[in-house]
Amino acid sequence: MKKHNFPLISPLFLIGVLLILLPIFTVMTLDRLEKQKEFFTQRLLEKGGSLIRTFEAGTRTGMFTMRWGAKRIQAMLLETSLQPEVIYMMITSKDGRILAHSDAAMVGLTFDAMPGTAKMNEDTALVYHRVRLQKDQMQVFEVFKRFVPIRSRPIRGHRRMDRMSMLRVEDLSDRQNTERGFLDWSRPYLQSQEGKMSEMVEHYIFAGLSMEREKIARDRLLKETIWRGILFFILGCVGMVALFVFQAYRSAKASLTHVKAFSDNVIQNMPSGLVTINSDHEITSMNKAAKDILGGDLTQPFPQMIELIQEMEISQGVLNREINFAIKPDHEVRLDIIASPIKESENEVMGFLFLFRDLTQIKELKKQVETNKRLAAIGKLAAGVAHEIRNPLSSIKGFATYFGKRYEDNASDKETAQIMVKEVERINRSVTQLLEFSKPMAIEKKQVNINELITHALRLVHHDLDQKTIETKVNIDTEKAVIHTDPDRMNQVFLNLYINAIDALGDRGKLEIQVQDAVEDGRIEIRIMDNGIGIDKASLDLIFDPYFTTRPSGTGLGLSIVHRIIENLNGSIRVESTKGRGTCFIINLPVS
Repeated sequence: MKKHNFPLISPLFLIGVLLILLPIFTVMTLDRLEKQKEFFTQRLLEKGGSLIRTFEAGTRTGMFTMRWGAKRIQAMLLETSLQPEVIYMMITSKDGRILAHSDAAMVGLTFDAMPGTAKMNEDTALVYHRVRLQKDQMQVFEVFKRFVPIRSRPIRGHRRMDRMSMLRVEDLSDRQNTERGFLDWSRPYLQSQEGKMSEMVEHYIFAGLSMEREKIARDRLLKETIWRGILFFILGCVGMVALFVFQAYRSAKASLTHVKAFSDNVIQNMPSGLVTINSDHEITSMNKAAKDILGGDLTQPFPQMIELIQEMEISQGVLNREINFAIKPDHEVRLDIIASPIKESENEVMGFLFLFRDLTQIKELKKQVETNKRLAAIGKLAAGVAHEIRNPLSSIKGFATYFGKRYEDNASDKETAQIMVKEVERINRSVTQLLEFSKPMAIEKKQVNINELITHALRLVHHDLDQKTIETKVNIDTEKAVIHTDPDRMNQVFLNLYINAIDALGDRGKLEIQVQDAVEDGRIEIRIMDNGIGIDKASLDLIFDPYFTTRPSGTGLGLSIVHRIIENLNGSIRVESTKGRGTCFIINLPVS
């Protein structure tokens, strides 16, 4: 059973989101509450002001047309207070005594929350408001102003009619007040002359409006704000989580792309070859080293790879082999291969991986090391033997020369003596070559023209070339025509290789010398090619060994000396040959 680990949201993350969103929600909520408060204040103020002005207009009409007194004003105040949201209405004197109230029981009592009247007297048209907490702890929105039931400047055309009406109301009021036993507080308005009231008349009207509707709206707004805040908090968390997830996805994708590009670059530039094959035995990928070793892209696996796959399917393990691969009919490489199955998480094989390196160069290096060992051993032997041979050879040559002169008249003896001298000279040449091979080689490098060096050596064998009608061709394709080397030693190298080529060529053969830039900077490559009899495969590994020769008259030291000279010039020499098709000696030399 697989376990999936889901990342939990850190509490610090939630606290961070809360700290970010909480001030925003608080500011938004306070702003909305303030705007709602302003809206309700304006609404209640407009309603209270309209209510007071309407009452004043009604009072004015009742007083001057219908002869109203305090009783009728009290009744009208009660009727007006029955409107929705109106808690009470009252008229007070400047000392706070309640002259009229929507609750008749309050008439005659003192209003203990009387506001300052100075501002209200400056402009009697202005309406003021305040929020007042009553004794029952209920908040009331109170609208109030100076009570002005008469016009400050009556219209001239109506002045006479108003005067007559006031006289009638005055007579009526006097009678009513006399019957009731006290003075009617509204009488001074009826007794005012030309719209001017006595300074003693200073009354104020109050309208108390209910704030229950505002409280309900405020509570609803708070609840909505809380729920909206919770919703926004959840959405904010989801948004932040989504943002982090998206950022993490982008970061992971970028990292994955970077890692993939890096791994692809590593695989493509690794020095060992890498090939992957799927379960259907199809090649799925190859790196650059694999293409270089195997000679380009493969269309299908080598049979040896299929054999390794079959073996891995049985063993389910890693294999290590050294195998020869025939890249081309005439080209074979030896590879050190590590083969491994590619498995999925369920341990199911999904393909196979082959990691290999070319052992051909290592094999060549091993051969060169063995050759050098043999050459060193022979050199040491030659140094010891040459001196011991030369002294007896001098004596033998002296006696052979003596007998040749003494028996000069005897043709048979003279010929025998001459043969002895020639053989001694031949032995002496071999000993000289041995000494040359064994002692340290002196190198004197100079600036020489490679073209002149090649053609000079050709002129020395010109007679032999003409005898066999051998065609020669020189192709110099390099900008490094002047090199720093030992001309005498290189002349010795060219002469040995030319003579070997002439011996291998028949009549009308072809000898070609090519010079071109090497792959490495600062080096040139010289190819000496012939289309002669070639060298068999078994002899290719031995041709640079001392005393190995395929010619009956050869000493077997010529190519050994060539090899030694090239090595002392910090170069390399190798040979490519196919029996019956010709031979090519490839010399790699430094330019400086």
